[in-house]
Order: sequence, then C-alpha cells, then structure tokens
Amino acid sequence: MDQTKRLILFIVLSTAFIFAWEALFPRTPPAVVRPAADSVAAAPAQAPVLPASLPSTAPSRPGQPERFVHVRSPLYDYRFSTRGAALNAATLPLFASYVQDGGSVQLVPRSARDVLTRRVVVGRDTLDFRGVHFTPDAAALQLRAGDGPRQLRFVSDPVGSVRAELTYTFRPDDYVVDVQGRFLGLPAGAQAQMVTELGTGLAPHDSPEHGSANELAVVGWNRERVERAAIRGIQAPDTLAGPMVWTGIKDRYFLIALINAGREQFSRIEMEPARDIKYTLGGDTLQSPRARARTVQPLSADGAFRQQAYLGPQEHARLAAVGHELEEVNPYGYRWLRPVVRPIAAFVLWALNGLHTVLGLHYGWVLILFGFLVRGVTWPLNARAMRAQMKNMAVQPVLQSRMKEIQEKHRGDPATMNAEMMKLYQELGVNPLSMMSGCLPLLIPMPVMITLFFVFQSAIEFRGTSFAWFPDLSLRDPLYLLPIFLVVSMFGLQWVSTKLSGMEQNEQTRMMMYMMPVMVGMFFFAMPSGLNLYYASTNVASFPQQILIANERRRATEKQKAEQKLAVKHDAVKRIPANRKRK
Repeated sequence: MDQTKRLILFIVLSTAFIFAWEALFPRTPPAVVRPAADSVAAAPAQAPVLPASLPSTAPSRPGQPERFVHVRSPLYDYRFSTRGAALNAATLPLFASYVQDGGSVQLVPRSARDVLTRRVVVGRDTLDFRGVHFTPDAAALQLRAGDGPRQLRFVSDPVGSVRAELTYTFRPDDYVVDVQGRFLGLPAGAQAQMVTELGTGLAPHDSPEHGSANELAVVGWNRERVERAAIRGIQAPDTLAGPMVWTGIKDRYFLIALINAGREQFSRIEMEPARDIKYTLGGDTLQSPRARARTVQPLSADGAFRQQAYLGPQEHARLAAVGHELEEVNPYGYRWLRPVVRPIAAFVLWALNGLHTVLGLHYGWVLILFGFLVRGVTWPLNARAMRAQMKNMAVQPVLQSRMKEIQEKHRGDPATMNAEMMKLYQELGVNPLSMMSGCLPLLIPMPVMITLFFVFQSAIEFRGTSFAWFPDLSLRDPLYLLPIFLVVSMFGLQWVSTKLSGMEQNEQTRMMMYMMPVMVGMFFFAMPSGLNLYYASTNVASFPQQILIANERRRATEKQKAEQKLAVKHDAVKRIPANRKRK
C-alpha cells in the first residue's frame, strides 16, 4: 500500500473511529464523509498534426564534429551540443543522486540527444534542425556568484534557405534560462509552427522509496489548471490540448519546463510511448518509464520567439518567482482538497523555510520547533476541547444511568422522552452539541498534519536531509523508532488524561486507550520520518497542557464531591428537628 492510499485510509478510519467511539457514551453521531478518489480528467486524444514521415535532417557540413559547450555556475552545469544546439546534460551539484554514488542529480538521460532541439513546420514541409550543426560563440561559460547575466549564442547551418539563431541568457543564482530565437529565411506570410522536443523524461536519480518514477509526467498550464499525463500511462500517441502558458516534464522533485515569454502560447503537447530505460541501484536492475513529449506553438510573422526554460528543482519559492503560476506544477493535495490545503501549505512552507533561514536551524530541529509552535498557537482551542472532553467523561456515568431510566420509563412516548432528556442535559449542565467536542483534541492537529503529508510528498527541502538516525527526512524511519515512540506518547497522553484527573475508567475508555495509539502507529510506520518527527513533537508538547487540564479536572471533581458530602450532611442535620417533632 503506497503512502497516498495509506493517508486516505488513515483519515477515514481515524475519523470514523473517533466519532464512533463518542457515540458509545452515547452522543449524537457525526456523519463520516469518505473522501472520493482523486481523479484528473484526461484531455481528449487528438491525432498529431505533424507529418508521420518527416524529411531527413539536413546533414552537417563535412569536418564539423560534435562538440560540447559547458555552462557552469554554483547551481548548475548545463552542457549543450553543437548538434542541434541540444541540451545534452543538466547536472545540479547541490543535490545528491541516489543512483550515482557520490554524484549529483542529472536531469537529462544519457541516451537523450534532442532535448530542446527544434523543427519548423510550414504547411506540409518540415525543416528539421535537430541534427544540424550549430556554431557557438563561446567554448564555455563560467558564472560565479555575484556575476551578471551571460549569453551563449548559436547559429545553425542552413536547412534549405532557412537558418536558425538561438541566444541563451544565464544567471549564476537562477535555474531560469532566457531563450530568444529566430528562423531567418522563412517564406513571407508563411504560417509556421515550431516544434520543441522536451525529451523522454528525466533521468533516474532517486531511490525507489521516493516514488519519483510514479510522478514522472508531462504537464502543462492552461491558466486554469495543470493538465497532466503520467508517463507510465502513455501507451499510444496522445495530445494535451492547449493553449498553454508553460509545458514541461517532471518527477517528484525536479523539472524541465518551457515558459512562453512571447504572445504565442503552446497550442498543444504531443506525446508518444518510448522504450523504458534500465539503471542499476544497489546491485538491482530497475526500469524507468519513458515517453517522448514535444510542444507545438505558432511562430510570429518574422519567425522570432521568446521563451524561458526552467531546469532545476521544484523549490516552491523559485517556481513562484518565475511567475505564470509555475508553482502549480506541483499542486498540494487532491483536487477536492486543494482549496483547503493550498493556503495551509503556503503558510507551512513559509514558516519552515523562515525558521530554517532566520534561525539557521537544521530542518530536523525546524520540524520539532514547528510542532511545539503549532501546539502553542492552538493551546486555547485545545484547552477548551480538553475541558469539554473531561467534563463529558466525568458526567458520563450519571448521564448514562439517568438516560437509561428515562428511556425505559417513556419508551412509548418519544415526545416526553425527548423533553425529559433535555431537562437532564440542563440539570447536568451539558450541551448535547458540545458532547462532540471530546473529539477535538485529536482532530485539531489534523489539518496541519495532512498538509505536511502533501508537503513531504514533493518538498525538495527535505529530500536527502539527514537528521539523527534518519538518512532522509522524506523517507520512512529505517529503525521504526519514531512510530513506536508515537504509540508510547499517545498512550501516555491518554493515561495522563484519565489517571491524573481522578476519573474512573469504564471498559470502553480503557479499550480506546489501547486501540487508538496502536492504530496511529500502524498508519505512521511507513510515513516520512519528518512527518513522524513533527507529530511526535506535537505529542510531547501536549503533555504540559494535558497534565494542567487533568489536575484542574481533579480539583474540580474533589470540590464537587466535597460539596456533595456537605450537602448530604446539611440535609441530615435539617431532618433531625423534624423527626423530634413527629415523636
């Protein structure tokens, strides 16, 4: 069972369990809503417009061997080929590869030779620049921190009478590459379309536990939503219809995207299946699904175009800085949950990154501190819920006994039974609607915890971040110590709420005390260790409040018992003179 299904099951069962338990006392049962499976409507399949048989590429000039131009900065090492001006490699030195021992993440597969190469379609003619020789104006570019933008210009050999000019602009502190191009010599008034190859998917660089292969997808933004086609599911030629502002190929953490900087939007993305690639990890031979994707867009009348290429990690702040809603490439949560999850996710990421940057804390300590802060912020609401819970538990024996008497006495008269029930609630000072608040101590942290689940699904900040005995906060605890600690801490919280408060435990309470922690532990044993760390921190942070409320409840119970004893004694004293008079 993968983590997504485990989360859905955990939400449904834990919510159902908590509310069902509340009904045992009894109380008004809440409706348990089972979330529907997330579904994304697939774009209608359209036949590719490009000719099935393309003219052969114009041959490179004799004596022009393929050469490579490296563009390096502290963030990246891009390698361009003189054959088609293709992006031949994109290495990210700040991110370690799980596939290559000691190596960095590589975005472009080794077998790829046509990423960001272009063709021009004019009517029924196709001008193919993919294998054409391009002459660069520099042998290499080295950008250092603090440098200004640098440009790399390519000029192609002619294909027929048409020549291509490409200018790439790089910045040392940004994964965005500005692309300006022009096709010179196109027929006047020709309605030309440019086809840009996106490749067959990103190179494998993650452990299978990350699930990146499941997230390999072709994506595009149509100003309303992200159109997505999983590469694993592309088994025949297919199309994502536009117009689209940006398109790309992504996995769980990284992205190659093209953003239109001009007026002409991408009219569609064309896709077709490709052969899976094999790679070795830890002595095992694994497969990564492949599918070829290309964008199609109209060219302006002068054959010019402007684009931006994003070649890097899916860091939320960087994607948002690009604009054009590029951060939507990785929307948090299922579609039906996104209106709630997105604002919480934005705040959570802002808070976590802020604590990391401002305080200079490791992300492990950031998660621990964040857990304590969340408990601190929700202290008033949680305290109110705990007081209501303990008050309800205290009156349960009397309430259930009296309710049973009323039900037996007025079994055939529902109206009278309901009226007597309301009198009983007023007498005991219990609001029947507030009886549901006993669930709140367990449900209050749920929105943040669920949001963190989706954040850990894609937040690259936690990928490869080790802490304590965790090699990677985005992966599960290899020793399963945190899930065990979760069970122990939840049991401790339940013990504190019952033992220190001085309330008697009935059979149902004791059973819940054991079952709920075990159920939580079962669902969390395969969750990311960072999520376990956060939840464990909130549990630890709950102990002072739990002890405080339990002692408060104990004192109130002792005071109530003392008042009852005093009332009984006072009543007995009052009855003595009356008895003497009767004698």
